[in-house]
Amino acid sequence: MPDSGKSDPSNPGPPPGEEEKITLEDALLELYRLRAMCDVSRAVAGTLDLDRLLNLIVAKTTDIMNADRSSLFLIDWDTEELWSKVAQGVRFMEIRFPMHLGLAGAVATTGETLNIPDAYEDERFNREFDKRTGYRTRSVLAVPMNNKAGERIGIMQVLNKKGDEEFTQEDEEILKSLAGQAAITVENSQLYEEQKKSFISFVETLATAMDARDPITAGHSKRVTDYSVAIAEELEYSEKQLEILNAAALMHDIGKIGVPEVVLFKDGKLDDEEYKIIQSHARHTLNILDKIHFDREKKEIPMMAASHHERIDGEGYPLGLSGEEIPEAGRILAIGDIFDAITSRRHYRDRMEFIRVMRVIDEESSSHIQLDFVEAFKHLPVSRIIMIMEQDNVEPVESEDLELFKKFTLNDLQELLERGDREESLTQDEQHLVDRFNFYYHRSISEGWVPD
Repeated sequence: MPDSGKSDPSNPGPPPGEEEKITLEDALLELYRLRAMCDVSRAVAGTLDLDRLLNLIVAKTTDIMNADRSSLFLIDWDTEELWSKVAQGVRFMEIRFPMHLGLAGAVATTGETLNIPDAYEDERFNREFDKRTGYRTRSVLAVPMNNKAGERIGIMQVLNKKGDEEFTQEDEEILKSLAGQAAITVENSQLYEEQKKSFISFVETLATAMDARDPITAGHSKRVTDYSVAIAEELEYSEKQLEILNAAALMHDIGKIGVPEVVLFKDGKLDDEEYKIIQSHARHTLNILDKIHFDREKKEIPMMAASHHERIDGEGYPLGLSGEEIPEAGRILAIGDIFDAITSRRHYRDRMEFIRVMRVIDEESSSHIQLDFVEAFKHLPVSRIIMIMEQDNVEPVESEDLELFKKFTLNDLQELLERGDREESLTQDEQHLVDRFNFYYHRSISEGWVPD
């Protein structure tokens, strides 16, 4: 029947203003959800760190869905497990369980969306979690996460819609949208992690190949890297900066592949010509690494790696750079390189006495290495230094000694050694530190040391 435009007395409709009020509430809720989803889009676009990404997605999803809790499980197809580090309300570092278990497992197995008003009425629900935590699961909405190829990579799940309500069809569509967005960003993050692992593996292989060529100095590249990264952490380098420094440090001596073995492996003192040949390894490092394609973020690695023999006063090599002309990473590497060179055993000599080591470092900071970087180095705990120094020793550092070494910095140790050298008295604790450090620093082959 055509609308006459007259009101129907039998159906008076909502009170005046109520229709507008409901419409406004719905509009505001929709606007809030839309803004929250835009926040998710902006936030996930700004990180490739998987743990941060998952925590962010879960927190925003709980808010958007007006739920009590959310969780995001990724599928490990190799082990046929679901795993997560970001199930809200759970204190465990990581959850893992067979992918066929529970409601999440049902979604992982079938790829279907589940919207359960009361979980306890569904025989697939695993009540073990509630028993352990005292939580009471009611409504559950779980959807699959599919990558660009349509393959399931995870599950997104929200629990207990607030107000004891059930999740609606609209909620399903919103969660599917969030799951699709999450799947893309998680896949990108995983691809980035794989690329990073491949790059690190490539770099470590180059360093290992170099060390294998020169058994006398095997382990040098790794130790220099660890010392350099420790300094950079003290200087509050970002994770990305540490990653780049780590790569440059591992490859800093790759140029030695261009040095003849008769010179490289000579035990005695080098003559002037031989010393120039040895110095050429820094130039070789630059030339070799310049031939490798590095992405925009890593393009400075060749110069960083090659500049570890440059000097603040400009008297170094291969380019004679000075001061801030030297890449900052190169200035850090110089400290790690010098320190390892004089604290490493060789077949023809033992380690330099540690008090002399620290005096050399101090002397070099006036012309060779940067003073504020040296200060950062000397702020490192003795435990960090001894663990790097002794990493190839078959006999580990005892845990009790490690706890002792954590209480003192390298600077503290130097001060104690200087006082001892002046025959000043030390407290019992101070003397104990010195004695335990000297034990590890000077322990002999018979006590477990294996030559480099």
